[in-house]
Amino acid sequence: MISSKTIKAAATGVIALAGVASLSAQFKTDTEFWNQPVIQKAFINSYVPLADTEPELSEEEQVIVKQVLELLKENGDKDQALAMIEKAITDSSSAALDFIAGGFYAEKGEMKEAIKYYDKATAKYDSFLRAFRNAGIMKVREGRYEAALTDFTKAIELGAKDTTTMGLLGLCYVNTEKYFSAESAYREAILLDPSVKDWQVGLAKSLLQQRKYEEGIAVLEQILVDDPENDILWSSAANAYLGLEDAETAVAIQEIVDRLGKSTPESLVFMGNIYMSRSLNELALTYFERAIKMDADQDPQVYVNVAETMTARGTYDQASSFIKDIRSNFDSKLDDDNKLSILRLEAQIALATGAGDSVMPILEELIERDPMDGQALLLLAEFNSNKGDVDGYSRADLYFERATKVRKYETRALISWARSYVARERFDKAIPLLERVQVIDPQDHIGRYLEQVRKVHIASLGL
Repeated sequence: MISSKTIKAAATGVIALAGVASLSAQFKTDTEFWNQPVIQKAFINSYVPLADTEPELSEEEQVIVKQVLELLKENGDKDQALAMIEKAITDSSSAALDFIAGGFYAEKGEMKEAIKYYDKATAKYDSFLRAFRNAGIMKVREGRYEAALTDFTKAIELGAKDTTTMGLLGLCYVNTEKYFSAESAYREAILLDPSVKDWQVGLAKSLLQQRKYEEGIAVLEQILVDDPENDILWSSAANAYLGLEDAETAVAIQEIVDRLGKSTPESLVFMGNIYMSRSLNELALTYFERAIKMDADQDPQVYVNVAETMTARGTYDQASSFIKDIRSNFDSKLDDDNKLSILRLEAQIALATGAGDSVMPILEELIERDPMDGQALLLLAEFNSNKGDVDGYSRADLYFERATKVRKYETRALISWARSYVARERFDKAIPLLERVQVIDPQDHIGRYLEQVRKVHIASLGL
């Protein structure tokens, strides 16, 4: 187990934390990201081609560029300067003019126009390194990561080895889920400029996505020394510790964040799940209830899944309470699938808690909505079978038979039907059902059960 002193100390309250979010939020490349000097200098004021390595300007084009530079020096009218450059661009003009136009549009934040001119520049001059690099930058801003990868790769092939190219290459790899390549690109970017925090965050993300948790935590700790209140990073550290199966540290970090009032629905669900896995059900419920009330625009499916887990674990009181919260908070947002799932859960809970009579209307509604609802058919069958009378068994057999025709529930229905027959001492009926299970889904414990039923059947016949 890694012993990160900084993060461990935070977990015991020595360092104050603030907020929780997902590390992926670092890769939304917002205005703050693009306004960093290391990014801006790639295309700001790039009006003059570099000698020897970029396309030349004709004498006439040189005159135009000189006029543009004088205009900018005189009054800074970039719109007029851009108009002069665009007027001079033709199919046969120098790629340098397209590059300059692309730079003007990049400064204005008009990405599509910038990309158009940068792509025209590279089409005219296929070794135009800066045009390839800047086209890649603009495509990243538009979220076109695959296309940007092509441009950055070409730029590197032509000799680019600056921190911006390597860092944004890493970002493209992360956003296309090529995490090993992202790690390599980010390491190179950090070597070229260790001061850019985004490259360090990207490296941490690429490591965590490869499940290199210890290395990821080491990188996060290094960033947190300078940015101790970064909620995104602390949340990522918590998840990394969870990946190392150190739930205590993960929860301790989230608990401190929560006490500072920086929790999000996601972080509260995270904590609820941890506490539920430890069978601290009441505590888990409090976090789930807080999460569900925090934002009415959340996806209800997250909370339906939580209710399903509670029900499967047999925490019926908590599940019932939470289902009420789901209904009251997401009433109009529940789609048909959500509503059906909740009805099934309510039916399961009613049967398990001895409220069988109250469950009948729910199950009948489910069957009415979907005659092939295997779970509802199976629940109806088991409910009627548990009555233990002739009428109940007769109804149960009808529902069991229908449930066996639903592929997803066939095995469960056959086993449950067989057990119903055993309870009635109809061993001759149970045996072929169990044999069928062993044909379609062989299971050792069912095989043993089948042998026991056969023996009891033989004994009951006096053989």
